[in-house]
This record gives sequence, structure tokens and C-alpha cells, in this order.
Amino acid sequence: MKIITLGTSHGDATYCRFNSSTVYQTDGGALYMVDCGAPAEALLRRKALAVRDVRAIFVTHMHEDHAGGICAMLKHTLKYPGDHMRPMQVFLPEARAIEPLRLWMDALHIDVRSPLLRFGVTQEGTVWEDENVAVRAIRTAHLTDGGGNPVSFAYVLHFKAERRTILHTGDLRADFSDFPEAARTEVFDVCLCEATHYSPASALGTLAQARFGQLIFTHISDRWHNYPQSADVWRTGEQALLDTVRGALPYPVAIAHDGDEFWLPAANC
Repeated sequence: MKIITLGTSHGDATYCRFNSSTVYQTDGGALYMVDCGAPAEALLRRKALAVRDVRAIFVTHMHEDHAGGICAMLKHTLKYPGDHMRPMQVFLPEARAIEPLRLWMDALHIDVRSPLLRFGVTQEGTVWEDENVAVRAIRTAHLTDGGGNPVSFAYVLHFKAERRTILHTGDLRADFSDFPEAARTEVFDVCLCEATHYSPASALGTLAQARFGQLIFTHISDRWHNYPQSADVWRTGEQALLDTVRGALPYPVAIAHDGDEFWLPAANC
């Protein structure tokens, strides 16, 4: 299977990164998207992938940089449905987001009544299962509603045929207190973890207890960018991040860029 980090920026697009969106591709070509920041649909097609092959979209929380590309994805689901006419399922973390989204789609002349579009509300526990993958949601506290109730999620994706399990954190609290406990009790081949809202140095104790085969940082803060200051001088933010965590963690660490592809061969047993 393959992980494709379409957009890897923090809350704003930058000179080299677009908003958050990651695609998980099975060996059979089925796609599953976690977060749909703009321009997810354009970046997907730039990788020569078809929107019609996306089985489901899972939005970690309702911030624009994680959900702003949904309408373009749904428009292309209707415009290029393919022969199988498979519905696009979108899981949103808040029920109150569904009706405003439908109204906005209607204003954009996207057929909200089409049977090719389905909406669900994420709840803790298993939210999706098909022949390829089972997806479990874990509540986090990055975003809360007016009553102080958490309305953001991490996701566990268990790929059946490939026998691979992935933890995708979404955004986290500044004190890292909502990093999923599952990381200490379950084994994950890969964790995709955001790198904006907390200090990596302060998270090392928690990360060192995680049972990961690999850690991939995404949702990259400005301070971890490499910015050109002149034609031949660079501020190496990425190296600073890697220097902070390498040697302190018992597994390899990488920093994702827009369009990166991470290959995971199927397990041998």
C-alpha cells in the first residue's frame, strides 16, 4: 500500500505547502482520504489519481485548512462518476456541519440530492469498514464546541489485505495531552502526526513510549520549513526538527512534503 501526503501545511498554505490532505492507497487502487484541505482534488489528480476511486473522506475537525476542499471533491464525484457509480462517503466530526455544507453546495449548483453523495457524523469507535480497510475514530481535544465538548478526532486505519495499521493523529492540544493512548498500547506500522501545535521537545517522552514502525510528521509549522533567504542561504528548519527527535525515539522519523509517497509492503505474516 501507499501513503500520499497531498498537502502538508499548517493552518495556512505556504510557498511550498498546501493545506492538509492525505490519501491512503491500497494495492488494488482504492483510495481513502484523511482531511480534505484545498486544493485536495487538484493535488489528487496531479498524482494521476481519480476522485472516483476515493471510497471515503474522514475529516479530523472542522477547520478550513482540513475541510476547505470538500466541495471540489464532491463536484468531481458527480462530474466523473465512472462506470461503477460508487457513492462518495464523507465523515464530518460535527453534525451541525452537514446542513451548511449542503446549502453551500446547493449555492454552487452541486446536486446535493444525488445518491452518489453520502454524509456521516464521526463517533468514537469504528466509523467505516469495507473489504479493504476498517477505520476507527479516537476523540481528541484540539477543537471543542460551545459547551467545551471535544469535536476532533484521530483515526486508526487497519488495512486488511496488506495487514498494516496506521495512526493518523489530526491536530492536537498544545500540551500534547490528547495524543492517543492507543499509541502506547497498540502496534502501528506508521503514525502520521501533526507538527504545529506543540513543542516536539516536550512530546519526546510520550512519543518514546509509542509502538511505531515509523513516524511521519505532517501539518508542518512555519518554524520547520526550509525558507530561502537569498539565492544561496537557507534557514534549515526541517533539520532542526529532525535534530530534536532523532536519537530520542526508537524508530525512524521523516518529514512529509506535498506529493511525497511512502510505500508500505504487505506484512509477511
